[in-house]
Amino acid sequence: MKTTLKLSAVAVMVLLSGCNQNDEPTPGDVSLRLMETSDIHSNLLGFDYYQNRVDRKLGLSRTAVLIHQARQESPNHLLIDNGDLIQGSPLADFIHEQQLSQQWLSKQAHPAIKALNALNYDVGNLGNHEFNFGLDFLSATLQGANFPYVNANVFQPDAFDEQGAIDWRKQKFTPYVLLDRQVKDSNGRTQTIKVGVLGLTPPQISDWDKLNLQGKVVVADMVDTAQHYVPEMKAKGADIVVVVAHTGIIGGERQAMMENAALPLAKVAGVNALLLGHAHRTFPGDYPNIDGVDNDKGTLAGVPTVMPGVWGNHLGIVDLKLSWRDGRWQVVSSQSQLRAIDSSETSVEDPVVVDQVIADHEQANQWLDEALSKITQPIHSFFALVQDDTSIQIVSDAQLRHARKLQQDGVLKEAWPILSAAAPFRGGRNGPADFTYVAAGDISLRNVADLYVFPNTLQVVAVNGATVREWLERSAVQFNQIDPTNSATQWLVNERYRTFNFDVIDGVNYQIDVTQPARYNLEGNKVSDSYRITNLTYQGQPIDPAQMFYVVTNNYRASGGGNFPGVNAQAIVHEDQFETREVLADYLKELAANNPGGFAPPVNDNWRLADLPSNLDLRFYTSPLEEAKAVVGQRARYLSTQPASESKYPGFAVYQLTLAP
Repeated sequence: MKTTLKLSAVAVMVLLSGCNQNDEPTPGDVSLRLMETSDIHSNLLGFDYYQNRVDRKLGLSRTAVLIHQARQESPNHLLIDNGDLIQGSPLADFIHEQQLSQQWLSKQAHPAIKALNALNYDVGNLGNHEFNFGLDFLSATLQGANFPYVNANVFQPDAFDEQGAIDWRKQKFTPYVLLDRQVKDSNGRTQTIKVGVLGLTPPQISDWDKLNLQGKVVVADMVDTAQHYVPEMKAKGADIVVVVAHTGIIGGERQAMMENAALPLAKVAGVNALLLGHAHRTFPGDYPNIDGVDNDKGTLAGVPTVMPGVWGNHLGIVDLKLSWRDGRWQVVSSQSQLRAIDSSETSVEDPVVVDQVIADHEQANQWLDEALSKITQPIHSFFALVQDDTSIQIVSDAQLRHARKLQQDGVLKEAWPILSAAAPFRGGRNGPADFTYVAAGDISLRNVADLYVFPNTLQVVAVNGATVREWLERSAVQFNQIDPTNSATQWLVNERYRTFNFDVIDGVNYQIDVTQPARYNLEGNKVSDSYRITNLTYQGQPIDPAQMFYVVTNNYRASGGGNFPGVNAQAIVHEDQFETREVLADYLKELAANNPGGFAPPVNDNWRLADLPSNLDLRFYTSPLEEAKAVVGQRARYLSTQPASESKYPGFAVYQLTLAP
């Protein structure tokens, strides 16, 4: 009898072990898939507006095919966009123009929002470029969304007290959402999981979009914000906390107000998954296995993480396995992955997305064809990274013309010389098609958007000659250090350097000695006492370090974007109301009036790479187009092209360059 009772007790214990406190069976494991898009930049279709042709290497309409496939594979899923959605393509510029003139968004949703609505997105986050067109435009755009938008680190202007403490009640946007999701566990039972989604954007927006945001919002540090809200989300019942941060990855120690804060964010207690963007790069893949970065597992500091590239070229996926342990859901394993869109000739676009945006696309394409002037020779950026270039020169000349008028009108009060800084925005960092090419003939709004892809406004800073030199030294970080005694293949350009940070300054002359170590690193921190900039002159004389100059540039650079030494908000002396694209369009119209038969795009060769021995095998990569091959030998010091099979940059053309005297 005692033995029977003992066995019965064991049986009861076994039975109880399969139940939870409510006498229900213990939940089985749950698989939850997070899908992410980021940095679409209103590239909604596979179309190159600059060249007016189909481009199968980009477009949300192609990402959507991957979204549908990923959903079919995993019934428990969330789809999230990480911002930089409503700016960045001529289609986005057209919508902004229509809103200004016709209050377009009061009549229909933004085409990017229409596309996301049609794909049933669950949450959207705000990137830095969401603020480029101002808060009113952003508000009107978000009203069209059928899903919530989140941002936790942008606040009302009075949210900070004199000591910098934050009144967390004074949010500008909804900081996070808690989504109750019905999911199937491994036993086929329905479970409820509460997923918290927190949104963050770079605090630098207060500088980059100062004209739009000053006095209207203040911005907090992303990591501080996450440290405040993640525990709150957990306390409100979030089983899983997903941080959607429009930020990139760098190593090193955490700094206040970091632009690229992914690693410190991954170390915030309670974060279960991290969705990234902003850097136009991919993870897993593009980042080295530095401390805390694991490309095989797709984790940062052990937290599953993904970053899906740019323009819709990848879908990011984080698969989480959840188990019910100690009375709560816990992540027990994860895997991050990227899926590239099909760019083959037989690839297809999702008809749902196409149907939503095709009418807006066609109207934008017609708008872009408005001719402004005529050029007698092509403009291109194929070799802008290795020699002075017409695509930069024409922008720089337009800026100089505008600034000289400001000086004549007394807006710029001093009689200082005016210099102009401009950079190649389309220099190949986003793939082999990412180059400017404007054929001889009419030059239109389409081409203006090609030459200047950002809605930057024109600004003027006051700096001395010493700062001009340091500005150019920061720019020269673009080049790898070349060993003049090494006859093996050496690559000239550091592909990790953003081409929009390769400023060329017109009004001075200089050479760049790439045999010297870089004075600054990729982040703009001084790392050596070397100088690459040589023979820096103004009006034929060595530049005077104490002489003052006006330098006309854009709001991103003037406010500190790119971390150029001595170039920051304190140096700004004029903030213009016009976008640089407007300044360029106005300049082209003036050239048309003065040159009815057309004009030859200017180039003054005010900078060059310093001479190197003739026996070096020095290489760089550029566009594979026949148009690029056609200009070889016209001005640049090339020897030959190299077979594509030898390239470590697939899809690009490779050129060998001689810098012999």
